[in-house]
Amino acid sequence: MKQQGAALVIVMALLAGAMTLGLSGMQTALVDERLAGNYRAATLAQMAAESGAIVRGEKNATNESDVSCGALKESVQRNAAASANFSKFNAIESAAGNSNVVAGYYFAECQNAGKSSELIVGQVKRNADVSVNEFIAVDYYVLYPNASGGSGSSPGEGGGGNNSFGSGAVVAGKGGVRLTGSARVSGGITTSGDVEIKGGASVPDSIDAAGTIDSPNYWDEDDTKNFRENVSFDSVRQDPLSIEDVYASLDRKTEALKEGPYEYGDVRVGRYPLVDATISGNGLIGFNESKNPGENQVMVEAEDYDVSEVPMITGNYPVMRTRDFNQTNGSLTVTGNAVLIVDGDLTLGGGGDEGLIFAGDSSLTVLVTGDVDLKSSLQMQNLSVKTQSGQPRFAVYSLGENVKITGNSQAMAMIYAPFASVDIRGSGGLRGALWGESVDVRGAGRIIGEGSFIDGSSSATDGAGSSAWAPF
Repeated sequence: MKQQGAALVIVMALLAGAMTLGLSGMQTALVDERLAGNYRAATLAQMAAESGAIVRGEKNATNESDVSCGALKESVQRNAAASANFSKFNAIESAAGNSNVVAGYYFAECQNAGKSSELIVGQVKRNADVSVNEFIAVDYYVLYPNASGGSGSSPGEGGGGNNSFGSGAVVAGKGGVRLTGSARVSGGITTSGDVEIKGGASVPDSIDAAGTIDSPNYWDEDDTKNFRENVSFDSVRQDPLSIEDVYASLDRKTEALKEGPYEYGDVRVGRYPLVDATISGNGLIGFNESKNPGENQVMVEAEDYDVSEVPMITGNYPVMRTRDFNQTNGSLTVTGNAVLIVDGDLTLGGGGDEGLIFAGDSSLTVLVTGDVDLKSSLQMQNLSVKTQSGQPRFAVYSLGENVKITGNSQAMAMIYAPFASVDIRGSGGLRGALWGESVDVRGAGRIIGEGSFIDGSSSATDGAGSSAWAPF
């Protein structure tokens, strides 16, 4: 009997455990179902806000309201909105299988940052006849008159702002700009394509896009007040500096540098015995560590040429020409002002804290026919990206199809690559300004715009004469 009693206790314990697991599973299923329902409702509310913005963007209503958009938004959030401030409910969709749940929007005229605007309130409601304060899910959209925009943003369209294509720290062609992960852009973005911002990317200072702007829906109107999409730029040129013509001119002018006695070929700095090197008026000089004692060795000779066709510089500069240029280790020090023509790919990834060093107020301008790769170990000094004379300290003009800044590389440069896909990833960073066909910043990549480059006060000269280029 004692054994039977013990067995009964064990059976009861197992049943109790099974019931507990069953109840826990039911609770989990109910929670999952509720979360799924909440997600769908939030998505429907967002879609309703966007639909309302599209519809209202086609209207030409006169806005005479002095009510703050923020105050109206807060009143809805507190379930204390005055119905008189809002339009009637405009239904756009009924939830599948539930005729009592409907998605739609209200709109209200208001003032946002001193501009006449409309607040679009997307809602999912149990009944279209209930008040603006009775909703299941809600989303918002601030619309400027005759404007359209993406979820959570309030970009303007057309007039107003800067319609000069090329203003901002980041400029891209039709390939557009994409920011993902924790990417950061400090400064403006200009593109003749679209802008896509996902994940935890930071808010750029401004965006002017000929296409659309897709930004996180949790950004409010203060974050996106300087965003404009569907912008009609005064003119859009893929290569406003005519860098192809600039290269062609220099190619003809410096043809002699490709022949003997000049050392014209692939160059590699950082491989023993030529680990460290210097660029100066004497050319590219490597320090030969195999000699005892070590001694300088000319790797590429330089000759002076008038390089005034190159943007931002004028007069005579020492010029060097190479095929592929690869710095894989050691240091590369620039002394004075110089121009380097690379008939191939440019790879910089020197080891140490200062892989590319600028002595004093030196500068280096590089014209590259191929791709540019700023690798993970490239580190540069924390200097101004402009010299005291106002020219770029480190300028890269590329005709190639790819520009990469990867790993933890820290570049201080002005990069102009109008035909290239620019990829910045890892914790790679650029301080200065960038022009590409498309720009993709991923991971912890960042672009820090240099104010002196993006104030639009300087001009550049191309082969056809003077041409304003706002970022630089």
